[in-house]
Amino acid sequence: MSLLVAAVQICPAAWGQQTLAQQLAVIEEQVNQLREEIKALQFNQEQMQQQIRDLQTQVNEMRRNSAGPSSAALDALDARIKAVDAARERDKQVILDQLAKELVALSGGKTGTGGSPPAASGSEHVVKPGETLSTIAKQYGINVTDLARANSITDINVLRVGQKLVIPK
Repeated sequence: MSLLVAAVQICPAAWGQQTLAQQLAVIEEQVNQLREEIKALQFNQEQMQQQIRDLQTQVNEMRRNSAGPSSAALDALDARIKAVDAARERDKQVILDQLAKELVALSGGKTGTGGSPPAASGSEHVVKPGETLSTIAKQYGINVTDLARANSITDINVLRVGQKLVIPK
């Protein structure tokens, strides 16, 4: 709370004609919305982690079974575990992307420090099926690290079809 008040006091000109109380109320509402979104995403992640544990328990029980599980059954369970884990990683990336956008909106967009982050000065690319970060980077003649950094991507192996990427200059 005191950090929010300090942030508002540092850049009063960026807030136009709004009173300090109005500015603080807007920021508090945005922070509360972020907290609720984070809680919902954390709940979903906990459910997925429980599903992973349940599937791993099933695999272990099948392995202990005296009749022995079929290779196909084990492969199917392993595939389900990988699918749930991949979904968890995608959700994690969604959380990180959303937080990054909100932080930019709260800090850069409202403090008058120049608006969007420096990487936003490049063009935009929408991820298509089958594309990877390295193929996109190669297409634009940039390296993967710069592309990941410009888009706050922490796991270069996780992209979503339809995801918008900023291509740095």
